[in-house]
Amino acid sequence: MSFTQAIIENVLKLAEEKGAKKVSKVVVELGDLLLINPEQLGFCFQVLSCGTIAEGATLEIKFVKPHIECPICGKHHSYPVAICECGGIVKVEGGKDIIIKRVEMEV
Repeated sequence: MSFTQAIIENVLKLAEEKGAKKVSKVVVELGDLLLINPEQLGFCFQVLSCGTIAEGATLEIKFVKPHIECPICGKHHSYPVAICECGGIVKVEGGKDIIIKRVEMEV
């Protein structure tokens, strides 16, 4: 719920800054490593937006995979691994962020 609270707070702050009367759509990118259930996030978004200008807004969720690479051999991995086949400890970048990519508003 705290992730959703942060999304709502930031969306409402942006809407206030822009003088919006209504928020109609919010697009967020979620890192796969956060292990957030999209249905739960959507439900919490609906509940927490009630009574605000974001009430009834559509929440679009896009998942972002982490970039996992071995610093020794340079091999890229598409799934979470700790140690590469070559014995190198992989470096993981991304996949842990929540980014508000777009907010559609009526001003």
